Amino acid sequence: GKAIESSFGNFNDLKSKFTEAATKVFGSGWAWLVWTDGKLGIQSAPNQDSPLSQGAQPLLGLDVWEHAYYLKYQNKRADYIVAWWNVVDWDFVSDRYAKAKA
Repeated sequence: GKAIESSFGNFNDLKSKFTEAATKVFGSGWAWLVWTDGKLGIQSAPNQDSPLSQGAQPLLGLDVWEHAYYLKYQNKRADYIVAWWNVVDWDFVSDRYAKAKA
Protein backbone atom coordinates (compact mmCIF):
# COMPACT_ATOMS: atom_id res chain seq x y z
CA GLY A 1 0.00 0.00 0.00
CA LYS A 2 2.76 2.47 0.87
CA ALA A 3 4.55 1.78 -2.41
CA ILE A 4 1.33 2.42 -4.34
CA GLU A 5 0.77 5.70 -2.49
CA SER A 6 4.38 6.75 -3.03
CA SER A 7 4.34 5.95 -6.74
CA PHE A 8 0.76 6.80 -7.74
CA GLY A 9 -0.84 8.81 -4.94
CA ASN A 10 -3.50 6.21 -4.13
CA PHE A 11 -4.93 2.91 -5.32
CA ASN A 12 -7.58 4.53 -7.50
CA ASP A 13 -4.89 6.43 -9.42
CA LEU A 14 -2.92 3.20 -9.91
CA LYS A 15 -6.06 1.46 -11.12
CA SER A 16 -6.92 4.31 -13.47
CA LYS A 17 -3.42 4.51 -14.99
CA PHE A 18 -3.10 0.75 -15.33
CA THR A 19 -6.54 0.50 -16.92
CA GLU A 20 -5.65 3.29 -19.34
CA ALA A 21 -2.41 1.52 -20.31
CA ALA A 22 -4.28 -1.74 -20.91
CA THR A 23 -7.01 -0.02 -22.90
CA LYS A 24 -4.54 1.79 -25.15
CA VAL A 25 -2.60 -1.29 -26.22
CA PHE A 26 -3.15 -1.45 -29.96
CA GLY A 27 -3.93 -4.99 -31.03
CA SER A 28 -2.29 -7.69 -28.97
CA GLY A 29 -0.17 -7.09 -25.92
CA TRP A 30 0.06 -6.61 -22.19
CA ALA A 31 -0.19 -4.04 -19.42
CA TRP A 32 2.26 -4.43 -16.56
CA LEU A 33 2.76 -3.17 -13.03
CA VAL A 34 6.53 -3.21 -12.61
CA TRP A 35 9.30 -2.45 -10.17
CA THR A 36 11.86 -0.26 -11.91
CA ASP A 37 14.34 2.39 -10.83
CA GLY A 38 13.40 1.89 -7.17
CA LYS A 39 9.67 2.49 -7.58
CA LEU A 40 6.48 1.08 -9.03
CA GLY A 41 5.63 1.88 -12.60
CA ILE A 42 3.21 0.95 -15.35
CA GLN A 43 4.26 -0.23 -18.77
CA SER A 44 2.47 -1.60 -21.77
CA ALA A 45 4.02 -3.86 -24.33
CA PRO A 46 3.00 -5.16 -27.74
CA ASN A 47 2.65 -8.84 -28.51
CA GLN A 48 4.70 -11.04 -26.18
CA ASP A 49 7.23 -8.40 -25.12
CA SER A 50 8.20 -8.41 -21.46
CA PRO A 51 9.31 -5.69 -19.02
CA LEU A 52 12.34 -7.88 -18.32
CA SER A 53 13.79 -6.83 -21.67
CA GLN A 54 13.69 -3.22 -20.43
CA GLY A 55 15.29 -4.02 -17.06
CA ALA A 56 12.03 -3.89 -15.08
CA GLN A 57 10.64 -6.58 -12.79
CA PRO A 58 7.05 -7.54 -13.65
CA LEU A 59 4.77 -7.68 -10.61
CA LEU A 60 1.36 -7.91 -12.25
CA GLY A 61 0.43 -8.48 -15.87
CA LEU A 62 -2.80 -8.19 -17.79
CA ASP A 63 -3.04 -10.05 -21.08
CA VAL A 64 -5.05 -7.94 -23.51
CA TRP A 65 -4.62 -10.25 -26.46
CA GLU A 66 -8.03 -10.93 -27.92
CA HIS A 67 -7.75 -14.64 -27.07
CA ALA A 68 -7.75 -13.72 -23.35
CA TYR A 69 -11.25 -12.28 -23.38
CA TYR A 70 -13.06 -12.89 -26.66
CA LEU A 71 -15.14 -15.93 -25.65
CA LYS A 72 -16.76 -14.10 -22.75
CA TYR A 73 -16.45 -10.42 -23.74
CA GLN A 74 -16.27 -10.55 -27.56
CA ASN A 75 -14.75 -7.20 -28.63
CA LYS A 76 -15.43 -5.46 -25.29
CA ARG A 77 -11.90 -5.17 -23.95
CA ALA A 78 -12.91 -2.41 -21.53
CA ASP A 79 -15.47 -4.70 -19.86
CA TYR A 80 -12.83 -7.43 -19.56
CA ILE A 81 -10.40 -5.02 -17.90
CA VAL A 82 -13.02 -3.86 -15.39
CA ALA A 83 -13.86 -7.48 -14.48
CA TRP A 84 -10.18 -8.44 -14.26
CA TRP A 85 -9.66 -6.15 -11.26
CA ASN A 86 -11.96 -8.46 -9.27
CA VAL A 87 -9.60 -11.43 -9.60
CA VAL A 88 -6.17 -9.87 -9.01
CA ASP A 89 -4.23 -11.92 -6.44
CA TRP A 90 -2.73 -9.11 -4.37
CA ASP A 91 -0.92 -11.54 -2.06
CA PHE A 92 0.99 -12.84 -5.08
CA VAL A 93 1.73 -9.31 -6.27
CA SER A 94 2.93 -8.37 -2.79
CA ASP A 95 5.25 -11.37 -2.72
CA ARG A 96 6.70 -10.47 -6.13
CA TYR A 97 7.15 -6.87 -4.94
CA ALA A 98 9.05 -8.00 -1.84
CA LYS A 99 11.36 -10.16 -3.95
CA ALA A 100 11.93 -7.46 -6.57
CA LYS A 101 12.68 -4.84 -3.94
CA ALA A 102 15.19 -7.06 -2.08
